[in-house]
Amino acid sequence: MKIPDLQNIKNLRKSLNISQKELGQILGIPQSTISRIENESMDPPYSKFKKIYEFLENERRKREQTENIAADIMTKQIYSIDSNSTMKDAMEIMNKYSISQIPIIENNGQNLGSITSKKIQKLIIDNPELINTNVLNFKELPFPEVEKTWNVKDISNLLVNYSAVLVKEFDKYLGIITDSNFLKLTLR
Repeated sequence: MKIPDLQNIKNLRKSLNISQKELGQILGIPQSTISRIENESMDPPYSKFKKIYEFLENERRKREQTENIAADIMTKQIYSIDSNSTMKDAMEIMNKYSISQIPIIENNGQNLGSITSKKIQKLIIDNPELINTNVLNFKELPFPEVEKTWNVKDISNLLVNYSAVLVKEFDKYLGIITDSNFLKLTLR
């Protein structure tokens, strides 16, 4: 085994969001000693270095194994509309199933775009006759597509810019993930 350099300890500890104080308490090593090791102002005994590094590596592995993936949190039922649908069709589906966004997916599986309740609300309030307009005239960007094994943290980053993420396996849609899926995850 190649011994990692001291900077790896600091980077690994920070990536796990563990403070020097917490690490010291867990391992029975003074926080000041951990600080000196990380700042390379102390050449630690191999036993201390090993104890710290092995704990951090084990913690990293443990967290990786327990991290959720897309398939763990997705809603399996996807409600969608096709390119022949109107804004009214989209509204009816959203109301019926209490959803706030809907992908526009063709029968061949092509992801053409999306419509959100916010977009519909803005358009219809300003111009009620648009309710019978084809959804393609006002579509938004297609929801991003991820594989079912994608890490939930990465999906969370996508949801900052998109209202939903579609989950796929090969060429088949398996589910959809929205902010509400993350709220349910935190309540588990």
